[in-house]
Amino acid sequence: MVPSGYSFLLSQTNFKGPCSSSKPHIQILGTLRAPHKDAWGGCSKMWLSISGVKGLTVDGSGTVDGQGQAWWADPQVLDRCGELPAGIQFFHCDGLQMSGLAHINGPGSHVKVDQSNDVTISHLTITSPKDSPNTDGIDVANAERVSIQNCIIRTGDDCIAIKGGSHFINITEIHCGPGHGISVGSLGRNGAEEHVEDIRVWKCNIEGGESAARIKTWPGGKGYARRISFEHITVSETREPILIDQHYDHRGEEKEAVRVSEVGFRDIRGTCVDERAIVLDCAMVGCRDIQVEGIEIRSMDPEKPASAICNHAYGSARDSSPPVSCLSRYLRPLLSLV
Repeated sequence: MVPSGYSFLLSQTNFKGPCSSSKPHIQILGTLRAPHKDAWGGCSKMWLSISGVKGLTVDGSGTVDGQGQAWWADPQVLDRCGELPAGIQFFHCDGLQMSGLAHINGPGSHVKVDQSNDVTISHLTITSPKDSPNTDGIDVANAERVSIQNCIIRTGDDCIAIKGGSHFINITEIHCGPGHGISVGSLGRNGAEEHVEDIRVWKCNIEGGESAARIKTWPGGKGYARRISFEHITVSETREPILIDQHYDHRGEEKEAVRVSEVGFRDIRGTCVDERAIVLDCAMVGCRDIQVEGIEIRSMDPEKPASAICNHAYGSARDSSPPVSCLSRYLRPLLSLV
């Protein structure tokens, strides 16, 4: 237990199981604070690591402070280290239950869940400045049966990012913004083969984000992202509320791509900052069986009314404002309509 009323400076620490208890419990009522970047001893992938602990509960009303400001201020850190370190990572922690905590100013991602199944995360508040780089709220990778619900996430990057190897992920009642919305990906970097399926994002509110419902893949990747639904989403002054970006960080055409299929965007309503309300920018292999239904998004700029942009996107749309007339029902070798 971390007692209330106190702050503790905690150096990089790895808690490693297995544990003798079947239900280990970490309760944080006070504040845990990461050391300054200069005390980390170079690049690192994480501040706090918990691995191989089954049936773990982490909860409380306390704060986990990653002290990320010095990391964000270093313009060369990404070139040297490749990525910013995570605040807290759970690795091989099946049955994890996490709730109640405030996570602030992570050096990179605030919470990471990797190779862990049957996980429930709820009632977290995650906060870092809008201009803080790579500060995802919650990252999930190589995990099955994960539920993330009733969280408030305001960061400089993805509120939640679902990475490769993730299956049966449910995300409900998330208040997100600022940030980059709720994302599947990125997938397929450096030609990697990655698989994601059965992802449900439901009843979320995205306020002032770069995007809301997003799938992003790198050119040249392999694998698939399928059976993904974004439903009952409210957006407010969001830059690209509905986005499939298969040219992530790259603008050329690629013959190889992570295959995106069976994706539903349903009952998404609110405002975008300009005309880019719906962007389905797929690779040459095409995104298939994309369903757009019950969309009502209007532009905040009266000179740039909301519109839809498609590139190699196939599926159907109905009851959508703006209309998605560029979405083709039939798969053709090449399609690029705006």
